[in-house]
Amino acid sequence: MLTINRRALMCAALSMLIGAAAWAQSEGKSDTGKAEAGVAAYIGGKAVTLAEVDAKALETNMKLAQSLYEARQAALDQIIMERLLAAEGVAEGTALDALINERVAGKARPVTDADIEGFYNANKARMGGKSLEEMSGRIRQYLRSQSMNKARQTLLDEMKQKSDVRIMLEPPRVTVVIADNDPAQGPATAKVTIAEYVDFQ
Repeated sequence: MLTINRRALMCAALSMLIGAAAWAQSEGKSDTGKAEAGVAAYIGGKAVTLAEVDAKALETNMKLAQSLYEARQAALDQIIMERLLAAEGVAEGTALDALINERVAGKARPVTDADIEGFYNANKARMGGKSLEEMSGRIRQYLRSQSMNKARQTLLDEMKQKSDVRIMLEPPRVTVVIADNDPAQGPATAKVTIAEYVDFQ
């Protein structure tokens, strides 16, 4: 069973950018031999900033751009939840992490034996020939994790609706260049362009 761990994506994306920053600071030095914060290199005495390098990397690597966006989105969701619940935690004398876990658990749907059996039957071909009894524990853990994630998102959405929260984070976008002789349908001024890549063999 393949799941996407947003926390892992966040760590991977941030590690890549931090690694790039560390490399630039160790390799990209000025004529005086001292690394300058935020500078990746000098070309003819003119600095190439880390911001420029990151922008170029994200521009040419859509997977990295998407990973970074998902990492930022996950971090932003966590910050929003913590700030909106901070006052309640202080008022109740409850640690913030404990309060969040309590609220999420309260919205999570319990996993039943029927849920486990239904999942097993629907995915029997992926069970490697193992019986329901053998897979029951792993399936319960997986469904519990899915239920908690859904409950967490539900709680966050409800808090956003009740509070003054405006999300300004923009997802990555790609500019699609269409040549004059490319087959296309629809007006050239359309706000969204859908490109289909077909390999004729």
